[in-house]
Amino acid sequence: MRNLEVALCDCCEDYILKFASYLMSNVDASIHIFTTTESFFSDEGCYDVAIMSEDFKEVSEFRPKGEVKRKYFLCEEPDVEDEDYIYKYQSIDNVLGKITELRKQKGVSASIKKSNGNSKFIGVYSPVDHELQLPFSMALGQGYRTGGKVLFLDLEEISIMPDLIGSEMERNLLDLLYEINTSVSDFDINTYVRNFMGFDFIQPFRNPNELCEIEAETWNLLFDVLAKSDYDVIVVLFGRTINGFISILQRFEHLYVLGKPGDYFKKGQEAFMEYLERINAEVDRESVILPMSAGNLTDGTYQIQELMQGNLGVFVKKLISTKVKNAVECYR
Repeated sequence: MRNLEVALCDCCEDYILKFASYLMSNVDASIHIFTTTESFFSDEGCYDVAIMSEDFKEVSEFRPKGEVKRKYFLCEEPDVEDEDYIYKYQSIDNVLGKITELRKQKGVSASIKKSNGNSKFIGVYSPVDHELQLPFSMALGQGYRTGGKVLFLDLEEISIMPDLIGSEMERNLLDLLYEINTSVSDFDINTYVRNFMGFDFIQPFRNPNELCEIEAETWNLLFDVLAKSDYDVIVVLFGRTINGFISILQRFEHLYVLGKPGDYFKKGQEAFMEYLERINAEVDRESVILPMSAGNLTDGTYQIQELMQGNLGVFVKKLISTKVKNAVECYR
């Protein structure tokens, strides 16, 4: 049975992200977030259910493309007598109780049991340093969520992830590596974990010198711990090659080698793929040309939630579902 396609539309970003996070943890559905009426109007996706604030009602009637089978409107008055209107300021459980389509899906698990008891590692590396390598990897984290519980690790030297999602944690990946390297007893990895749009993540490095100072042995200890964790899929973005990079790649089920259009970038991608061939790296890899860029976002700023649910999200979901080798996708 396919997942329901659900659109969540509200100009209050904090509210809709909390709503989405709850749905992703409790309902077997694909969630698409819209925080501006313009983005929903121009979107061409088809949805089984749309849950929207009243600001989106008018544009939902006149979208030029994309069907919405059932609409529910989040209203600010508690006593509206209409089954399509739901009081916004109540528990999400109560909201879901009024949405027939989601009530049927609540509690359905999309988790897949691991055949070997180990977590599955999926890697991303861009030899041409694609400007969307981080959003692409985060979209992978969300996309693989239908295969179970997902952890995302951003191993870039300087990560903008905390800025994109507006979250800064006290302890980061460096603290975890230190504890793994020095601990003589068990520790709880969950104390380092936070959730964003349905997948877990650990706060990345903030100092570019930290990454190169980590020895290969310590990285291997980390991946030993992760392999035995309760995560079904672990998505890892390599900003630059870490110490012991090739050895660690042998653990990975798949590596997406991310490039962009243009002869210069193509040569860089080809050179890296030839390098993997030359050293007989035992990892299944796939060249991906990602033609999107970060330059056409609203007001020139990152709207990471909409980016992950827009063309980039569609692109990633197609990669995951088709498993086509050397895929080259193009979106107008």
